[in-house]
Amino acid sequence: MEKNEEKELVKLLSKLDPGFLPYEVFKSVARLVVTPIIEFVPLRVRDGRVEVLLIRRSKHDDIWPGELHTPGTVVRSTDNYGEMHGAYKRIIVEELKGLEISNPHYVGSLFHEGKRGAEQAQIFWVEVKEDGDKFKFYNADRLPADMMQQQKKFVAQAVKSYKEFKGL
Repeated sequence: MEKNEEKELVKLLSKLDPGFLPYEVFKSVARLVVTPIIEFVPLRVRDGRVEVLLIRRSKHDDIWPGELHTPGTVVRSTDNYGEMHGAYKRIIVEELKGLEISNPHYVGSLFHEGKRGAEQAQIFWVEVKEDGDKFKFYNADRLPADMMQQQKKFVAQAVKSYKEFKGL
């Protein structure tokens, strides 16, 4: 990139407000930096086995079309630490549709390379406290083939922590 192009890019970027970015801008930036993400791994025990709630992405998603994933979000510069962290609230409201869950239990941090670029994931498990009929659960020991591959590590770490916590 030439110096004049760099100056123009900086000028254009300075017009953006902090927080939510237009999608195409986000994709361009995400491939250049490490993106902080928060992932919730919703778990429950049924018939003596641990199950994980997974959500199917839209078939029109341009990165992971139709793939199953754990609920999560990118941390934004405007997320705050008031009563509920903005990222947690987005996961609970937008992805889990208000499903009753436990408080998040921190599992760990995982740096990985995803299809969008490098990500630093903060992984939490949450226990689903209601039947959750509006969602589909999967056997945590046999994850489906059409799940986002990089998230299988999230689930494995969360299930291990959950089993230790529950004495399973």
